[in-house]
Amino acid sequence: MNQMFEWIKTHKPHTAAIAVAVIVIVCLAVAAASGVFSATAPEDQIKTADVTVNVTADEGWDENSTPALAHITGEGVDFYHAVNPDAQGNQGTSTVTLAEGDYTVSFISPLSFDGLTYEIYDTGEPQQVTIDTGVENQPSIDCSMTLIHANQVTDEMVQDIIDATKAAVENGDETLKGDAGQGVLDKLEQSVGKDSNASDETEQEATDADKEASPDSEPATPAPSQSAQSGNTGNGNTNTSTNTGNNGGNTSTSGGNSGGNSGNASQPTHTHTWVDHTATKQVWVSNMVTVPDYETETIYGARFYIPNGDGSYIAKGPTYWFEDGFTIDDLKEIIVNAMKNADENGLYNGVYYGNYQNVTKTEQVQVGSHQEDQGHYETQTYVDYQYCSVCGQRK
Repeated sequence: MNQMFEWIKTHKPHTAAIAVAVIVIVCLAVAAASGVFSATAPEDQIKTADVTVNVTADEGWDENSTPALAHITGEGVDFYHAVNPDAQGNQGTSTVTLAEGDYTVSFISPLSFDGLTYEIYDTGEPQQVTIDTGVENQPSIDCSMTLIHANQVTDEMVQDIIDATKAAVENGDETLKGDAGQGVLDKLEQSVGKDSNASDETEQEATDADKEASPDSEPATPAPSQSAQSGNTGNGNTNTSTNTGNNGGNTSTSGGNSGGNSGNASQPTHTHTWVDHTATKQVWVSNMVTVPDYETETIYGARFYIPNGDGSYIAKGPTYWFEDGFTIDDLKEIIVNAMKNADENGLYNGVYYGNYQNVTKTEQVQVGSHQEDQGHYETQTYVDYQYCSVCGQRK
């Protein structure tokens, strides 16, 4: 430094000024290259949170099935995470670490099989999730899968799931690497191989899956790379404002070095395989009929009795019903004539009319009618929407 000042003393002022300016520029360039003025926060200052991923199935998802695969994308983030069913089956829970920011999460259907056939699931629409480490409780990522039975599954659907599963193993986090990733590929091959309806091409594609997807590569990082952290003031805020559009700048989890981690490649596009989603409803089937209206009517009458010798009486003769034209006056006339013409023993034509009794009966009499709908409900099946069997998009 003393030599520099001696040199300045022996040269003209404007020459010395130019030299000093050059030195300052060089120093600033070196400082910038070394990151002294960088606004980007060190990677260890990225704020993250553990997020729970819950997956449930209505039936058929067990240890023999491939896992449900969550595809998580965001600013500088693009990776897959596997969720396996628990010992009881039909539900599984896992945890993934995410940095602050907004994410889109879609699910890839598992493949399950029962004997000689395979089945897949409707995984629903992609979900939007925001992670804010400043709050105490983080949102969970929930997926409810509805079984699509084997008779509705096509060869093309299975091919799409094979392609998506290979991409997930290639670009997955630690849940899809090493033995875990190889296990997914093995189950994929076994599931497709057990289906007698799968084409030779589909079976071969499942068999060759481990040649095209490497479970031994570095796992994808769930945190955004430094190159994606534009505008960071160093306070740990990882919200990003630009996207590089590729994964070449993503860092690996092993050493933090950037430069083309193949595990962070975007999911390859696929051709949507549209499947009908059906629902049922109860429909009333009408049946109008005429129904008669009835009322209860009391009918009066009388019956004669003769003495039995012991003070009791025995019914004698028919019962007279007033509805048949027989009246009370007729009854009185019979009694009067019987008594008038009876002998001294009360006998009339050899019959003693000692007593009579009023009797009644009831009948249901139709008094009109009304119209009544005696229909019934029937269960009808209809298509309420269509969805892609791979990504879950609806239309």
